Amino acid sequence: MYGIALEGGGAKGAFQIGFWQAFRELGLEFGGVAGTSIGAINGALLVQGDIERARRVWSEITPAKVFNIDQALYEEIRHLDITSANLTGLFKYIRSTFMNKGLDITPLQQTLEGSIDEAKIRQSGLALGIVTVNLTDLKPQNLFLEDIPAGKLVDYLLASARMPIFRGGRIDGKRYLDGGFYNNLPIDLLAKRGFDEIIAVRLKSIGIRRKVKNDIIRITSVEPSENLGPMLDVSGERVAHNIRLGYFDTLRVFRRLHGRRYYLEVEPDEEYFFAKLSRMEAAVLSSLRSKLRLPAEMPDKRLLFEVLLPLAAGLLGTGANASYRDIMIALVERAAEKLGYPRFKIYGFMQLLGEVRDSYRPRGIIKETTAPAPVKGNELVFWPDKDRALDEITKSFLPMLIDAIPPGRIY
Repeated sequence: MYGIALEGGGAKGAFQIGFWQAFRELGLEFGGVAGTSIGAINGALLVQGDIERARRVWSEITPAKVFNIDQALYEEIRHLDITSANLTGLFKYIRSTFMNKGLDITPLQQTLEGSIDEAKIRQSGLALGIVTVNLTDLKPQNLFLEDIPAGKLVDYLLASARMPIFRGGRIDGKRYLDGGFYNNLPIDLLAKRGFDEIIAVRLKSIGIRRKVKNDIIRITSVEPSENLGPMLDVSGERVAHNIRLGYFDTLRVFRRLHGRRYYLEVEPDEEYFFAKLSRMEAAVLSSLRSKLRLPAEMPDKRLLFEVLLPLAAGLLGTGANASYRDIMIALVERAAEKLGYPRFKIYGFMQLLGEVRDSYRPRGIIKETTAPAPVKGNELVFWPDKDRALDEITKSFLPMLIDAIPPGRIY
């Protein structure tokens, strides 16, 4: 049974609600959750087991339900993201903006008091761990549910999420600080609790992550495929997008979907793509050689595998170690995006390939210039028009990747 570690990250935490939705639909089960900051709050909602309430809390969130702040002033700080580079300066700015008192999060406390059912959580039989820092005693605290006095769960959840820019907040006279300053992804709490299969749900936010010294546990990481936006942005559009992203990025991991932007079920293996590429017609290579000003004397096969495919990988940003399948998937994704295919949907790769192959049209031929050749040996040294170069590569590669799909065949 899984243990789930939820990373802190403010408003980025909507991603974890999408993760939870996918996790449930996949029929997976968990025995405990450990979270920091917003991960602690989401963890409590997860243990509470009411996905609809959790979605409603996030979907109905507004600045007024988090901060006691004028809307115009909120718009001024909403797009400020907290990073390691701007941490000190941003805290000083916000504190000076609010007369050295910081942001009042009383509305957030009221929102949680109306949403967190402490009795239900304690009766769930599931482990719930949180991380905070006791500033008064100058020590971090790893707390499980049984360590938290009855009736004070919301107080400690807020203690785990209390950034220095937030106003006030004491428990029994002691001040607390966001747990991300000690451990923003508490995998170790779950490992010490005996979980050997752990899902770490990342938000890619600022915070300290401590290494886990345990060779026995197996960690599955679910990470956002794009930036989740500023930590203070609780706008409805951003929240809705991040929930959907969390849902599909989780499916990508557990259903082993491919793609970097889209979500693709890919049946053909590496040998399929190698075989297709190996049969590329000489006339197509000759055309690309001319239009892209590639080495004139190099034999076709060397040009294809040593120059053209590495060039495509570089222009697509797939990395030097990308497989042929990776490069071809990236080409299809680029074509689908340019054609306006909806992102949040699971596609059969071969069917999508057939559709974009039939619809894709480059926006024009690369103009001849007096610029030097873009490739020296097999290294890209100059490129005047990356987008048109990829258009030409896409137009040439997609048709030969797929045979006609037999009627009734499903991919």
